[in-house]
Amino acid sequence: MTDGVAYRRPCALLAVLLMGAPAAAQAPPGAHRDQTTAPQTGPKVVEEGLFPKSIKVPGTDLSLGIGGYVKVDFIQDFSGIGDAYEFKTNSIPVDGSAAAEQSGRTTIHARESRLNVDLRSNGTETHHFRAFVEGDFYGDGNAFRLRHAYGEFGPVLGGQTWSTFQDISARALTVDFEGPDGEVFVRQAMIRFTHKIDANWTVAVAAENPSPQFSVPSGLTGSARSMVPDIPGFVRYQRGAGHVQVAGLLRQLRYDSTGEAADTSAAGWGVNATFVAPIVKPVRLLGQFAVGEGTGRYIEGVSGQNLDAVLSPAGELKGVRTQSGNIGYIHQVTPRLKSGASFSTSFVKDTPGLSSTAIDRLLDARFTVFYTPYRLVDFAGEVLWGERRNKDGSSGDAWRFQFAIIYRLN
Repeated sequence: MTDGVAYRRPCALLAVLLMGAPAAAQAPPGAHRDQTTAPQTGPKVVEEGLFPKSIKVPGTDLSLGIGGYVKVDFIQDFSGIGDAYEFKTNSIPVDGSAAAEQSGRTTIHARESRLNVDLRSNGTETHHFRAFVEGDFYGDGNAFRLRHAYGEFGPVLGGQTWSTFQDISARALTVDFEGPDGEVFVRQAMIRFTHKIDANWTVAVAAENPSPQFSVPSGLTGSARSMVPDIPGFVRYQRGAGHVQVAGLLRQLRYDSTGEAADTSAAGWGVNATFVAPIVKPVRLLGQFAVGEGTGRYIEGVSGQNLDAVLSPAGELKGVRTQSGNIGYIHQVTPRLKSGASFSTSFVKDTPGLSSTAIDRLLDARFTVFYTPYRLVDFAGEVLWGERRNKDGSSGDAWRFQFAIIYRLN
């Protein structure tokens, strides 16, 4: 049967070529053509979307933007520092240590390169929709990792993004991925409610992932945890290019014992005041001042050092007081050239039970220049200095020069 079918097909094709197509296959005069086969009357045009550098998704009210950048960093350290990729002042070795005797090093990498997808609707303020996902290559072995993944519908945001306790719009100009170590800087999962009172005033409150950080001394068995989410909120006043924001934070620090010691907990709190102030048209002054107890993981330089609280050998938990500040400026010298400088500090209050090698104070200063010869390309340079001081009085400092080329995707 297969051979017969294969034989008949060439015969049928030959008949069509010799005799023409059957009349039934030809469209009668005057018949309307199907729309799917109608000739195009003009070129297809991509329609501009609702927000800058986005396009309309055909057949919907959604706009799609794809962004990110490719960035290569050239880093020159002039002395020993623990982190080759980020200028972390908490990794600066103190004088006299073996690590401090190490020489500087050169590092070239592209880990900060990132990609994002942004989808938005044209709904009203109370019914607008947005979904945003972004990642970079700062995972182990340059693995792609999640930075942001959140959605918005009206006033409700759910997902991972900047903490409500943070003000990313008051961040200093920087080439270094770490940024000023005295700033509040956290990305984490949350559910947030934001309400715009009027043209100037905005308030927000959120429930965020807690992740308390403190060490369990030897002799005790258990873990650091929290039974409730962290609760941050802010009040913001915006007028033109300037704003003032005051954020507060409440959290629980808890030690859950798996041995004979009793479970215990302590309350944590924090206040973060930030501002951006246009001085003259091309110059903006910006700053941040934060204080708290049990909120060390929210401070860039203190985070990861297990300094939210101190657990005594007897099983008593006490929050550690921290203070931090950052002040800087950004100067738009010309449309293609801008510069900036900042100074930051963070202080950890002496608390019974802290190690003598624990951080006492961190200092960080930087001067930055960005040159944009083409709208999709930046050449940037930065000089950085930092110092670490410990509770026992030991200290160490480090210098770094960083140069970067950034190729933007849109």
